[in-house]
Amino acid sequence: MKKSILFVVWAMFFFLLPGQEQIPVLPEEQPQVQAEEPVPAQATPPATPVQVQGHDLKKVRIPQAFIHAGKEYPAGDYWLVLASRDGQSYFAVQNAAREQLFEELAIVKPRQGGSGFWVSKQMTADREFFRVKVSAPGEWLLGYFLVKK
Repeated sequence: MKKSILFVVWAMFFFLLPGQEQIPVLPEEQPQVQAEEPVPAQATPPATPVQVQGHDLKKVRIPQAFIHAGKEYPAGDYWLVLASRDGQSYFAVQNAAREQLFEELAIVKPRQGGSGFWVSKQMTADREFFRVKVSAPGEWLLGYFLVKK
């Protein structure tokens, strides 16, 4: 009888308790404070386009409005440049005038074989992200853009 009770207690401890693990709660992110726009004293010359060194992926059409770092961007054509800094690959996203908007880190996955270089673009299955996939020799480089709901 004691063995049965001990076995039941052991089974409950082994099977039920690990499933009730506490999920760690991360501290709240601090809100980003936007600086006030300076009042222009006189007209400023237009900004010169930033030339990012890397593989120019040309113009990419993002079919829906998307969000990056809390800022909304409209659907449309954007220039993407695949670049690398300190061993980390990233996508430099530029507007139609080739002005730098933001950088998006690339997810790098190993790839067997293949010597070509090509770009594919599509929505994810759940239609939550627009994905840019660059197939390069030995690796895939993925960039995800959160679609505005």
